[in-house]
Amino acid sequence: MDTVNIVLFVFDTLENFNKSKNFLGSEGSAFKKMIQILDANHFEREFALLGNDEYAFMVVHAFYTDSISGLKSFAASRLGKKYPNLGFMYISEGDGKEINKQLIDADLEPTTVYKYHQVQSILEEEKLKVYKKKEILQLASSDRQTVVPNLIEPISNTITPQCDYVIITALEDDEMEKVLPMITKTGSISNKMHLIEFGHLKDKPGKTIAYASQLATGMVDASILATEMLLLFRPKVLIMAGVLGGKPGDVNIGDVVVATKVFTIDKGKVTELGFKRDLESTNTDGSYITAIKRKKADIIEFIKASDGTRKQTIDIHFGSIGCVRQVIDLRDYFEEEISSVDRKAIALEMESYGISRACELVNNGATTTLIIKSAMDNTVDKVDEAKTYAAWTSAKVVQYIFENDVI
Repeated sequence: MDTVNIVLFVFDTLENFNKSKNFLGSEGSAFKKMIQILDANHFEREFALLGNDEYAFMVVHAFYTDSISGLKSFAASRLGKKYPNLGFMYISEGDGKEINKQLIDADLEPTTVYKYHQVQSILEEEKLKVYKKKEILQLASSDRQTVVPNLIEPISNTITPQCDYVIITALEDDEMEKVLPMITKTGSISNKMHLIEFGHLKDKPGKTIAYASQLATGMVDASILATEMLLLFRPKVLIMAGVLGGKPGDVNIGDVVVATKVFTIDKGKVTELGFKRDLESTNTDGSYITAIKRKKADIIEFIKASDGTRKQTIDIHFGSIGCVRQVIDLRDYFEEEISSVDRKAIALEMESYGISRACELVNNGATTTLIIKSAMDNTVDKVDEAKTYAAWTSAKVVQYIFENDVI
């Protein structure tokens, strides 16, 4: 059959799926769609979005180098038993004989293990049967509806594409306003509270982006919106853009701060001896940060060329960001309350810990966090015009890293 009519489910981690999906063929030409899934609940949600006459098939990445953890996870999901008409094949670039030996050692049935590039030809030649959704459901066990958690029932009938990137801002005014010009909108999610839209980078349609702003500032709203976006779009990267307060003397108005760590300072215990901090932190450093560092000079030139009216050249800083629950307008606060906790801290704001913590916990931690914010003040002498400019420089960094494939 023509495989372009098949929706191919790929039981795999998001990281490996993004590295290896090209070996399976191109979405839209080799297969109608390729959807990465992590577990049974993830599959249930995606499968519910298919039309009854759409063909579906599954491949399972063996994870040969990790004691066939992929095959063990698939067996534990019981998807093969629940959906007998959902055909599937095991795939790996490893030694098929060794994989089968490991299957036997794990008390699993040995089977043929295929290479990635074989999947399309095998299905084209109909060596394995592919069924429509309605045919798959006919033999599905009767408890199907109970597998889907209540958490995702409200969005189970909403078609949500798997976007590679999500952008969140704390504010619609200024912050999201500066992000919108780089995106071509293609759709939106029905939602009474958050305005959630998706599309692609204007000059690079292959970069799919979902985006939304918070209804209110702060960590709680940030973590709620981030969780919603992570469940809907399963991005590889979630970016928070916008503004913050820079470290006095080190960070100037308009300078961009890229977080390598985010921490809070106001959780702890109050006793007769005073307040004892219980620090919370998340590490946001990694290969994407290194890639941005290598392009730092080019990004600065890009921003400078985009606005010739500014004489002062902005800088890009990499370091820790403190996250608090209050707006700070107090001289010496940074040195006394932030630097005393983390001497490498270079900025302060109210949302990023909620964002990065959500990325750690949701979807098995498959999404990388990037906090890219610009200084609108130095925690004192706040000016609205500075906020507008800072939001713009933050958005320009995001634009550059997208347009130049830095991430």
